Amino acid sequence: MELSSAEKSTGYLADIMENNINKVFVSILIVVIGLFIPACEENVSPPASMRLNLAVNVVDTTGFYYEHFGSDLVDSADVYINSISYYTNNDTISDSLGAAQFIQILPDRYNISASKRVKVNLNNKYFDYILNGQVQDVSIFQDNTITLYVYPSLPGQLLFSEIYYNGSPPQAPYNIPQYFHDQFTEIYNNSDEVIYLDSIIISDVDYGHAEEDFVYAIHAYMFPGSGQDYPLNPGEFVVVAQDAIDHTTAVPSSIDLSGADFEYYVGPPDVDNPDIPNMIKLHHKYGVDFLYSVFNDAIVMLKVKDPYALGYSQFDCLLLPFSSVIDGVDYRDNLSEIEYKRLPSSIDAGLTGGFESYQNKSIQRKIDFYKGDRIILMDNNNSSIDFQVMDRPTPGYIIGE
Repeated sequence: MELSSAEKSTGYLADIMENNINKVFVSILIVVIGLFIPACEENVSPPASMRLNLAVNVVDTTGFYYEHFGSDLVDSADVYINSISYYTNNDTISDSLGAAQFIQILPDRYNISASKRVKVNLNNKYFDYILNGQVQDVSIFQDNTITLYVYPSLPGQLLFSEIYYNGSPPQAPYNIPQYFHDQFTEIYNNSDEVIYLDSIIISDVDYGHAEEDFVYAIHAYMFPGSGQDYPLNPGEFVVVAQDAIDHTTAVPSSIDLSGADFEYYVGPPDVDNPDIPNMIKLHHKYGVDFLYSVFNDAIVMLKVKDPYALGYSQFDCLLLPFSSVIDGVDYRDNLSEIEYKRLPSSIDAGLTGGFESYQNKSIQRKIDFYKGDRIILMDNNNSSIDFQVMDRPTPGYIIGE
């Protein structure tokens, strides 16, 4: 029987409505399934059968530990393992035979480091030494034992106490994107004696040369003075600003650096505060500011008689000897990428940072102990141990844990 035009129209509309209802139902079902899938993934945990055990034997073959403690096996060392894929960190202490045991860890590639501070008697005077070592990207996919070699070095007397490289987020009224002009470097006298800043150099380090003898300096700036013009007393700070101005006028959450002690000045159009002494520009490869990377970089402090003695690299980096480095800090936004470190373990055996750019965060050295009323900052030549992340930069002072 043939349908009337009205019936045909009604049936057509019914089909459309049914199709639309089906489409809506399918869309809702997809959304619901999508909501459950991530939740299921987040709760997935590798089974116990996947886990394994790792022993790390900490050994000093330089003769230093044997001479002073009667063994090459380093006991009571802090040993750290960092999973490259899972971003997990574990630590323990080596036993009397220098062995550190990690039980039921996940199979993965690991970065492994060890550190120990010791006090030794040299000519009836006691000195603090640091034993440090690291190995990178070690495949651990079955129960395993590895040997980690450590090497002695003296802790620094003049230290980077805080580095603010992160930058500030956009904020009203100006909503300036990627504001990094508020960067600063804070230096602390951790010793018992006056240290003169004159002719000390601050530099950032190019990647790919950690195993060489030279710092490949992208930028290098030197404190002014002829020898004893800028003393830093025990327990005192000095702040070096990228731009020594009040940055809160541009970004309210930023900081006021108008009272900084020194300032990087490249030349016009860079900002120059006439009331703040300028660092001396030795080498500036690029940029209108001495900009520390907001993602990853290494900053060193060193002193040499002639900064131009070694010349330049093929790619216009000033060459400076690693042997003259006083202190150095290696940082990255992704702490699992230790294979991209810029500094050798003798300067910094670890890596600090671990946060996204433009968050107002800084890295600050931890307090080790107090000598009377004076703070002694931690220096294991390992930024993974020595530094903490601050939610706010603190130029000119230290906040304890």
